[in-house]
Amino acid sequence: MSTGIAATDVTRRRVPPVVIGSSLMLALSGLARLAQAAAEAAVQGAYLRAHERVGTPSGFAALPMVFLMAVGLVVALSALAFLALALANLGGWNWTRIVTWILGAVTLVFAGFWLVLNLLPSDDGVSALDGTDWDSVHALAGRLMPGWAEPVGAVSGYVASPALLVALVLLALPPTNAFYRRQRISPYEPLILYPGATLPHPSGRP
Repeated sequence: MSTGIAATDVTRRRVPPVVIGSSLMLALSGLARLAQAAAEAAVQGAYLRAHERVGTPSGFAALPMVFLMAVGLVVALSALAFLALALANLGGWNWTRIVTWILGAVTLVFAGFWLVLNLLPSDDGVSALDGTDWDSVHALAGRLMPGWAEPVGAVSGYVASPALLVALVLLALPPTNAFYRRQRISPYEPLILYPGATLPHPSGRP
């Protein structure tokens, strides 16, 4: 009895459309976050240059902008992770789906927290105490900022989180569960057949 063809047939699994859709949405979220990080880096770079030209009595005034650039770096790293997971999820490994859920949930929580934080009114009194002429800084940064930065940042911000949420929901649907829970057999591992065990024939005949 020949088992080579049958063993290869067992290892092949058709990827459900919901899994493909989830990977596409996950990749879209990753690309949107990369664009968002690039736009934020351009904006904060313009503010740092404006801050240096205007000057300030205290160097601590630039710390918030440095913090925002660090946040942008974290966003870029998470975007690369989502792009890698978008490809890995097509392989049928359940652990990649679990990692996607964990990283995606944490990212959505922080994105929601960041949105609420940005909606809060800024405290102009604290900005006035450090002696920085923020009106001049804002005006100069607006001239130094690339024209694409704000539109790209706005559009990518609207796309990134909804696309990620859709990807996570698709990963929880029943067809996706069946795809990931099916035992994965590697073609490089020996196939052990016990007495009475049968393998499906490639033609579909018993």
